[in-house]
Amino acid sequence: MDLIPGPQIHATLRDRTRLLPFLVALTGYAIAGMTVPLLLLFSGGRLLPKTVDDGPYVSTWLAVLIDLALIGLFGLQHSGMARPSFKAWLTRRVPEALERTVYIFMVSTVVWVLVLAWQPIPYRLWSIDGVAGRVLDSAFWLGVVLVYIATLLLDHFHLLGLRQAYREYVLQAPDATADRLQIHGPYRLVRHPLMTGLLLTFWAASEMTVGHLLWAGGLTGYILLGTALEERDLLARFGSSYRAYAARVPAFFPSPIRALRRTPPRPESGRSEDTIPSDTESDSTPWSSTTPQ
Repeated sequence: MDLIPGPQIHATLRDRTRLLPFLVALTGYAIAGMTVPLLLLFSGGRLLPKTVDDGPYVSTWLAVLIDLALIGLFGLQHSGMARPSFKAWLTRRVPEALERTVYIFMVSTVVWVLVLAWQPIPYRLWSIDGVAGRVLDSAFWLGVVLVYIATLLLDHFHLLGLRQAYREYVLQAPDATADRLQIHGPYRLVRHPLMTGLLLTFWAASEMTVGHLLWAGGLTGYILLGTALEERDLLARFGSSYRAYAARVPAFFPSPIRALRRTPPRPESGRSEDTIPSDTESDSTPWSSTTPQ
């Protein structure tokens, strides 16, 4: 983010109407900074006292009902709040600069509810040792790294709502972040690398239980549905630019055959592909990886 000139720091500290909203956004950013690793480590069953496989047990059918309800709550909140109609409704009630912060607060709340209320179902489906097990464990950590790389490429501070509040309440300048097609790094291989990372953290498990399978399957279904809805919105907004990108680049996992056959893309209207206005990721997926709008 832009550096804060000294006079604006003092003006912000003296003016509660500027300071308090920015502190709200900063709090949301900090909470998201704890919630993202919580979700990833919970999925992988690592370093936490309670994970997708560990915790108090209840009867199997009760656990299934509770877990399905939690997944439904997760999907409803993410997809519902990401719809343009809901965003329009929300920005009539809260400042536009805090719209993303409200979304982040709600996402974080639902994730903590999901994690704390999740009921493990400990029946083991597979346990893989040796080289294959280490490969799966490495794929999990690759997914974690990919999630963070994707958020950094998409403007980390904008994604978590801090940039909007910073420019509105501290700099008091319009958000000049460009809305353009992101094709650098992993976006050359897949359209939704953030989702690819999440899918790896859900499925790359050397030990798989029934509860873990329910977690992975339910959240995968949500990602597929949410991404399909978002891509419909992207096509409606950006038309041929996004359609051409989608025709070249697969959604979640790179295709070796397609990569070998790929030819260099031709810029439209004499412009570089990097300057075609567009989005690249689903706004109805966890911590949306949509490019700044």
